[in-house]
Amino acid sequence: MTTSAPGSPGATGRLSFLRTIRAALTTPAALTYLGGFAALLVWAISSTIAHAPGDASFAMIWPMLASLPLGLFVVPGLGEHPASVFVPMLLGALVNAVVVGWCYRTLRSER
Repeated sequence: MTTSAPGSPGATGRLSFLRTIRAALTTPAALTYLGGFAALLVWAISSTIAHAPGDASFAMIWPMLASLPLGLFVVPGLGEHPASVFVPMLLGALVNAVVVGWCYRTLRSER
C-alpha cells in the first residue's frame, strides 16, 4: 500500500478535488436543490405511509425523478430492501447538487 506525503502531488490533487466538491456543495443553488429534494423525499415518504396498505401510492416517483439519472439505478444484491430505493436517490441527489453548484460557481465567477 502506498501513501503519498502531505506535500506530494497526489495529496494536493485529492485535497483540491475535495475542496472543489465542498465549494460546489455549499453554493446557494446546490443547497436550495438539496433542500427541495429533502422536502420532496419527506413528503413522498409521509404520503406513502399515510395511504392504506392495499392502495398504491406513486409519490416516491417524484424524488426519484428529481435525482435522475442515478435515481433509477438498482443496487445489486439488496433485492426488496428499502435501501435499494433510497441509496441511488440520495447518491443521485448529491451528484446533481455538485453539478448544480459547479455550474453556479462557474457562471458567477468573474473573468
